[in-house]
Amino acid sequence: MFTVRNFEARTLSWWYDQRDNIDFTPSYQRKGRLWSTKDKSYLIDSILNGFDMPKLYIADFTFFNSQLNENRKPYAVVDGKQRFEAMFDFFAGKLVLDKDFVLLEDSKLKLGLLGYKDLKAKYPKIASKFENFNLSVISIITDSESMINEMFIRLNTSKPLTGAELRNAMSGEVPRLTRKLSNHHFFHDKIRFNIQRGQDLNVATKLLLTEFRGKFVDTQKTHLDKLVDDVIAAEAGSLTNAWKKVEQVLGYMDSSFIAKDPLLSSSGLLVVYYWFFRTYGEPSKHLIRNFLVHFDRLRKENKTSQTDKDLVEFDLLTRSINNQTNLQGCYNILTKKWEEWASVNK
Repeated sequence: MFTVRNFEARTLSWWYDQRDNIDFTPSYQRKGRLWSTKDKSYLIDSILNGFDMPKLYIADFTFFNSQLNENRKPYAVVDGKQRFEAMFDFFAGKLVLDKDFVLLEDSKLKLGLLGYKDLKAKYPKIASKFENFNLSVISIITDSESMINEMFIRLNTSKPLTGAELRNAMSGEVPRLTRKLSNHHFFHDKIRFNIQRGQDLNVATKLLLTEFRGKFVDTQKTHLDKLVDDVIAAEAGSLTNAWKKVEQVLGYMDSSFIAKDPLLSSSGLLVVYYWFFRTYGEPSKHLIRNFLVHFDRLRKENKTSQTDKDLVEFDLLTRSINNQTNLQGCYNILTKKWEEWASVNK
């Protein structure tokens, strides 16, 4: 079953009252909070000044009890999460008008930096314009996960989605297990790089692919996408076993790195670090970070002197770190330096 139709016209205040009945985090949804405060205020500006807004899309579960209703709520956002969040933040007092806001119908009014409650108290007619703004919402009625995912991808083909976001919208074991890995405490607490565009999902997929193959492999987008197809043809247990191993090694890494670790400011070397912890992690996990700090310091010092040819090569290899040969090369150098360091420090 798959039906797309206009949702009955409802005001913004009606949708705000329904906020607890909306699932904002279905598994196919992009990461939230991508908009800046200025972006959000600009949306409120558009509403108050009578400009049109693109349609929002929701999965509507009020017609039947669909298996897609993961969090048992009547509605789930398919496309438009950032707009819903901006409007609801304004209602809740978490957002105010931009300091340079101008109401086009009366430009003399000084409304900059006012919130919804301020408008309600001082300018009720303007507040009413916001409350009674009719959202254009499209209702998707289906019990097919593939159709929900297809709709999400089609809606976003003209937007700059990352490969990780598109893979996350697909159905099957790879996106499901990737999402589980990205929820590991290691990704929540230890990494320092930005994950708003699915970088954590991207790294998790790389780790899953590497473990699935049992060796370093090319981790460019085309190879990550191919993993999805290969798993469909393979035994499901093969990927599950790989996921369990990645979970175990992430546990070693989680116990070694510190919160928001400066060593994890970039995602580039995480596959190399993963394989290093996979090899040495269980007996030496509490020593590895000390070694990596030492190794990082050697690399920085060597950038000036260029006396250590291994470190010069390591830095060259990191320029194309998604290449199988370069990943293996970085790992070999890291291992060599580890053995030198460990012989003195163990």
